[in-house]
Amino acid sequence: MRLVFTGLLLVVALCTGQSNTPPASLQAAQALIDSGRLTEARRTLAPLWKAAPHNPAVQFTMAMLEYREGYFGSALKILEAGQSLTGSIDGRILRAALLDALGRDSEAERELESLARAPEAAGRPLLHLGYGQLLLQRGLSEEALAAFDKTLQLAPGHAEGHRWRAIALMRLGRTKDAIQSAETAEKSAPASAGVHSLLLKLYRLTGQNERAAKQVQWLRHHSGDVK
Repeated sequence: MRLVFTGLLLVVALCTGQSNTPPASLQAAQALIDSGRLTEARRTLAPLWKAAPHNPAVQFTMAMLEYREGYFGSALKILEAGQSLTGSIDGRILRAALLDALGRDSEAERELESLARAPEAAGRPLLHLGYGQLLLQRGLSEEALAAFDKTLQLAPGHAEGHRWRAIALMRLGRTKDAIQSAETAEKSAPASAGVHSLLLKLYRLTGQNERAAKQVQWLRHHSGDVK
């Protein structure tokens, strides 16, 4: 199981030496990425990328979009081209995710575990999300749940935080709580196929056939790949 780091970071913090708030179009692109509306995000981000390809916030957002779309090598290239990104906490978190996605497991784990011990990283929801996924991958579901809870403490509306919390709860046998978390994730990211797939699994697991059928219908309409 590969780690899947998603969600918004405070991209303005990446703009070394800049105190201006990111433009509304960049914020809109970030929100679209977080909700899983990646095609719209690319359309929104494209003019900014053309106009300011060396802006750290734009670079990071483009790298995140490339990552979400599965272009891992391209995302890593963008990330490492931005010198101010490679030394930032958020840049290191995303780099760990990309290394993992590219199969460079040991490098990803070393980076993530180092970050988890860094005091300056404590307030980054994406770090706790990724660390929780690593713990879950190792079969440490209780510890992973604590990491996802920390993610949501820092970012209550974080859709992927709720989705991965639901996965941890499901593995712990707390199916009712898992459904609640997955349904919260759906409200935050209604366009996420991952959320709908998880709900389908949970509804089938609990015999909620009518609700499961609705998830099948959604997935067939939006992805065409569901059984």
